Amino acid sequence: MEYMTTYGWAMLIVGIALVVLWQMGIFEFQSRINPSYTGFSILIPREWAMDWGPGNCVLSAVLANEAGEELKELVFTGGGSCAPNTTVEAGDLVVCSKTVSSCARRGDSYDEDVVVTYKRSYDNQSFQTAGTLWGNIE
Repeated sequence: MEYMTTYGWAMLIVGIALVVLWQMGIFEFQSRINPSYTGFSILIPREWAMDWGPGNCVLSAVLANEAGEELKELVFTGGGSCAPNTTVEAGDLVVCSKTVSSCARRGDSYDEDVVVTYKRSYDNQSFQTAGTLWGNIE
């Protein structure tokens, strides 16, 4: 009887430890990739995330104006928007987002091609910067 009690307590402690580890996500075997990007010039991504929602996802990115000049009328192509899009001073940040209709589920990886159009303030000439963002859907 004493051995059964000792083993019972040991199994209870192991069971509690396994539940805690499971809740912490240790046993999730989905592929996790490190977020990164490729491409882009002038407007450089500093942070980005793909937020999952029922039916679609929203890709948001914080871009830094590395042009050394004021830019205006920024637009995330493909139905997106940027705020502020009126003018962005050199070195300032702008937040752009767009809805992505074909996304998987939370935890899955994504890679999204992004094009941002903008104009130089002093001559109103249009330009684009493009690249790819990837990471895991949150």
